[in-house]
Amino acid sequence: MASTMSRCFRGVLFGAVLLSWSAAAREAPARLQESFGPVLNLSGTPTFNFEFQTAVSDSNVYIVWSDTSSLDVTQVYLRRSSDQGKRFEPPLRLSNNTGPAYLPTVVAEGKKVYVAWREQGIQLRVSHDNGRNFEPAVTLAAHGDSPRLAAENSDVYVTWTVPTGMRSALQHFRASHDKGLTFGPTLALDDRPGIGVTELTASNNRVYLVGDDIGADDRPDVYVRTSPDEGKAFAPRLNLSADQGPGQPSLLARIAVKDQKVHVVWEECDDLFPETCAILYRRSTDRGASFGPTHAMSGNPGYAFAPDLEISGQHVFVAWQDDSPGNFDILLRTSDDHGATFSAPRNLSHSSGYSGAVSLSAAQSHLRVAWEDTTAGSVDIFYRASGDLGASFTPVTNLSNTPTRSSAPQVFASSGGSHGYLAWLEDLSNENTDVFFRRTEAR
Repeated sequence: MASTMSRCFRGVLFGAVLLSWSAAAREAPARLQESFGPVLNLSGTPTFNFEFQTAVSDSNVYIVWSDTSSLDVTQVYLRRSSDQGKRFEPPLRLSNNTGPAYLPTVVAEGKKVYVAWREQGIQLRVSHDNGRNFEPAVTLAAHGDSPRLAAENSDVYVTWTVPTGMRSALQHFRASHDKGLTFGPTLALDDRPGIGVTELTASNNRVYLVGDDIGADDRPDVYVRTSPDEGKAFAPRLNLSADQGPGQPSLLARIAVKDQKVHVVWEECDDLFPETCAILYRRSTDRGASFGPTHAMSGNPGYAFAPDLEISGQHVFVAWQDDSPGNFDILLRTSDDHGATFSAPRNLSHSSGYSGAVSLSAAQSHLRVAWEDTTAGSVDIFYRASGDLGASFTPVTNLSNTPTRSSAPQVFASSGGSHGYLAWLEDLSNENTDVFFRRTEAR
């Protein structure tokens, strides 16, 4: 539950201003050069397409989304590219057409592709051949919202919320250890109502969940729960934000796991109608059994919102939108020692306009950053990339460059990092939003 002011800052981009290149000009020349493919409209319908998610495995790229094809009829579709995003096969409808279908999520693991969504409960479809064919949908739960997926080797994990009231829900979980062919019993993960998982991930046969919980004071906190045995049982949840004081809402938690290190960032505000908001970070060096002290990534009074988190080897990257430069810009901090220490914040957008909704992707030595920006007059998707783990960056590039509103960017990459992919929503008219896509390639 985001605060009213926080939602306003994230949801509305406004103003037509010129980009200041003076700060960018002082940066070291980028060691990376990239070529960009054409902009592709993946949904391509005169209707409202939304809630897209992305996945990549080897040369295969997957995009899922919801399409409101007619009044009160929403379907879930998937498109696949088998050539690193150069071309996409026609849309494939995955939903059952038995009721409104929405909130899709997708994960790819080798040749396996898993897609879950809400349609008269929680549905799941599985492909074992890189998305060429999908098994019939399986109903994992008769009721539920907001499914999340994770996969590792032959294991696939699904979690979802079951509303229990106007402002409360219980978190449920199921695991499969045979590539989604069968699932174990449903586990209820809560010891009190109110938690909503924002991310689910798996690493080295362990499962990690992070979420925002609305407690008795009606202020959300950030919790982590871990399973050491492939989802058979979960340890008690840890409240990571409790030491920030009562009445301070903690939101938008992100998690990343590598080996025994668990990294969590979130947005912490001083009230539901905040005067200040900060980006906080904690890490665990023992697979989530305990966490070290809280560290502030943002360092100045004001508003710092909507963090993103990525890791590559021993390198940790945290980015967010921050108004401390005098307007909202995209700031980045990096660590090259597993999160023990971080660099000073670096301004990546250098804009006198509004920059927000940042998305990060890290793979090998490649770091890619995308965000919304009003510099060109409308809302566009701006982008920078690094081929040396953030030591230098390419100039700011407008990847959408349209007179209509471009929003909600997601950037991701191939496992080797040489191929990057960006997807976003494009408002073509008041009643027509489509899913757009563009690929990049390191030269």
